[in-house]
Amino acid sequence: MDFPPEFQAVLDGLQRQIAALLAENAELRRRLGLDSSNSGKPPSSDGLKKKPRIAGSLRGISGNPGGGQPGHKGDTPRQVQEVDLVSTHEAASCANCRAVLSEAMVVGVERRQVFDLPTPRLEVTEHRALVYGCAGCGATTKAAFPEGVVSAARYGPRLRAAAVYLNVQQLIPEDRVAATMADLFAAARLCGASVASWCGARARELAPLRARIGTLLDHAPVRHLDETGLRVAGKLAWLHVACTPELTHYRVSGKRGALPATLVGVVVVHDHFKSY
Repeated sequence: MDFPPEFQAVLDGLQRQIAALLAENAELRRRLGLDSSNSGKPPSSDGLKKKPRIAGSLRGISGNPGGGQPGHKGDTPRQVQEVDLVSTHEAASCANCRAVLSEAMVVGVERRQVFDLPTPRLEVTEHRALVYGCAGCGATTKAAFPEGVVSAARYGPRLRAAAVYLNVQQLIPEDRVAATMADLFAAARLCGASVASWCGARARELAPLRARIGTLLDHAPVRHLDETGLRVAGKLAWLHVACTPELTHYRVSGKRGALPATLVGVVVVHDHFKSY
């Protein structure tokens, strides 16, 4: 059907607008469907839309037998020369004729070793500071306690270090670290607040070292920069990393593009994120 020129111009304009709106709608729908599985977005940005984990393995059947393959270097424990405990097992009678056996009949020994953890328990050390009464003036003098022994009962440095390691390196929450210590070592009175306090104290002690590493990375001739999402107090934040083969520096920020302002020029290796 032929339309007057003015109507045809309006119709052509409407068709162009419809095509543009359809393209915009398709792009918006595509963006809404993006998540960590089909884009460069981090898993932490999926939020409540995070897809459930697929049960089972997606690997197919290779046809190879189970276990280590030919040429694979095994990683099983190997016997050592010096052991901590020896358990000797004796036989009472001959397996063939049932005659009685004695220690004088031993002609050899077969060794097998079991690598296991010692029975976990807390080791309690009681520090006793002697109090002296001076024969000359009658005054009393108390011996000094070692550094760190400041209360009637407290957890020692090795247990504190283990708790900090589990929380910071293995990313186990404070309350679960306390539960782990209670289950493994009967540290029943340990609480998550203590673990958090120990981690904070350790972070303050290491602050000069952290600053020194940051300074070295700022002036390194080549360094790698990257970031990944994580949750802090339930909110999305960003863990920034700067590293070389010898040094690694982590920094948490509320902004993905918050690069350190102290970086000096030269070479930066990155994934072409716009801020880099």
